[in-house]
Amino acid sequence: MSQSTPPPLLRSLQRLRGAFWRRRAALWLVRAVWLALLVPTLFMAGYLWLGWPPVWYYWLSPMLLVGFLALLWALRPIRLKKMAGRLDRRLGLRARLITAFEVGQAAQRTNQADNLVAERLLQESVNILIDLRRHIRALGRGFWLELQALIAVAALLAALLMLDALTPQLPNATVVELPASWQEPKAEAVLPPDAELFPPPFAQEPQIQRVMSQEQTRQALEALADALRDQAVTRSIAEALDRGDLSGAAEGLRRLADQLGELSEQARGELGQAMQEAAESMGENAPGLTGPLQSGSNALEQNDVRAAQQALEALAEAIESAQDAPQESAQAQPEGSGQPQENSGEPQPGEGQEEAQAGQIPADQPQEGQGSGAGSGEEGEGGDQPASEEERLGVEGQPLELESDPESEERVLQPAELDAEAGDETAEDSPFARQTTHASGDLGPDPLAYPWQKRDVIRRYFTP
Repeated sequence: MSQSTPPPLLRSLQRLRGAFWRRRAALWLVRAVWLALLVPTLFMAGYLWLGWPPVWYYWLSPMLLVGFLALLWALRPIRLKKMAGRLDRRLGLRARLITAFEVGQAAQRTNQADNLVAERLLQESVNILIDLRRHIRALGRGFWLELQALIAVAALLAALLMLDALTPQLPNATVVELPASWQEPKAEAVLPPDAELFPPPFAQEPQIQRVMSQEQTRQALEALADALRDQAVTRSIAEALDRGDLSGAAEGLRRLADQLGELSEQARGELGQAMQEAAESMGENAPGLTGPLQSGSNALEQNDVRAAQQALEALAEAIESAQDAPQESAQAQPEGSGQPQENSGEPQPGEGQEEAQAGQIPADQPQEGQGSGAGSGEEGEGGDQPASEEERLGVEGQPLELESDPESEERVLQPAELDAEAGDETAEDSPFARQTTHASGDLGPDPLAYPWQKRDVIRRYFTP
């Protein structure tokens, strides 16, 4: 056998080995990909249904390991002798290829002479290998099956990821037990109270403040100052109340309302307790002040800063209105402030003098007594309403128009003199007053002097 016979058999085997290797590499490459994707798919299913922890390095390491091992198995080398033996078993050639391979190897090593039987065997083996290589395809049926497996695993992994994304994530909140029997909530529980729809009970504070006396206002402010004295944030307000600076105290309350949100919870709690103590010490004597105090205390107890600020603003307005309360009460009284005193059963300073004068008045002067009696009846009935001509005098006669002298105009009783103090008994500048002729007053009381409480009666009597 010639030395050139073995190379064709070896070349055919090497070409066939290359075709087998390419087909195996393509197949195992696709298989390595879907095996690697199968690992996160299994972990994702365990996370959704078995509660596995979603830690990425738990599935990333096995995924890379499976893919790497699959690639190594795909790239392993193919031996020619082993390949020839497997082809003989698969194709039923009865060891023809393996025999030709061994004969060729032996002839090449020993350089034996040409043998017709060996040459024929080698030639038939080469033809078989060439024909077999034509039927080998890199993208065969096995490759398409592996590709379908890859698509299925990828679709399954995408579906699991989408399911996890669409699953609602519940917050880690404590479980709240529902009541045994459900009750429909009230409007006060659903919506916060609106100041415009539900006015606070201290909305009409100025009207209530007018009813308070000066002594009640002073006691209420002292109680408020004592309650606010122990807190550092309200000590300046208490000092202003001690000085009688109500405007400064109101301004301090407004500043406290602006800074209320910056105080600590402990300071707000102490302030609410102080307001509650002040409201309890006032009682019902100062409803205009106790209303904002109680509302502010309740708001601070419920940690409602906005309502507490409104209560402090209302308290500041109540304190400012308390400063003008005495003036308003004095203006509200009628000019004839002595009328209620006359109607009461207590004796007045002018009554005894009037009775003493009644015995000294001559009989020819009945008008003064009659006018006084008529005036007293009018005060008890009509107040400041002007009396008619029929009610003015109880005697017959025509009204007389009087003309005043310009020189005596200065001695006429003026409105300023009518508003004399309660201690003034007579009007000395009045033309009806008579000056005493002796300093010791031996002549007795002046019969023409009139008591101060009767000034309205006399004024109405001489009014045309």
